[in-house]
Amino acid sequence: MSQKTNFSFEIHYPADTPAPEAERTQLMATLGPTLQALFAAQDSAATVTVSDSHKGGDNKLVELVTSLQDLQIAAILKAFSEQHRLSVQAFE
Repeated sequence: MSQKTNFSFEIHYPADTPAPEAERTQLMATLGPTLQALFAAQDSAATVTVSDSHKGGDNKLVELVTSLQDLQIAAILKAFSEQHRLSVQAFE
C-alpha cells in the first residue's frame, strides 16, 4: 500500500490574464472534478478538495491527498496551469 501525502496549493488567474471572464468562471466552477480526473488517471485513490479563497472568485484553495510523487504532481499541475493560463502556488 502506497503512503498518502497531503499537498495544499492555491490556483488563481494572474491579474493580467487574457482569459475571458466566462472562461475563468466556468473553469473555477468545475475545478474540483477537473483536477480529480487528472490526478485519478495516475492515482485512482487520489482526492481533491477545492474551497474558495478570501482573495475572490479567480482564486481557489486546493487540498490534494495522493500517493503520487512530487515530480508527478508537478508535471500534472504544470501542464494544467499552462493549458489554462493559471498560476499555481504551493503552501509551505
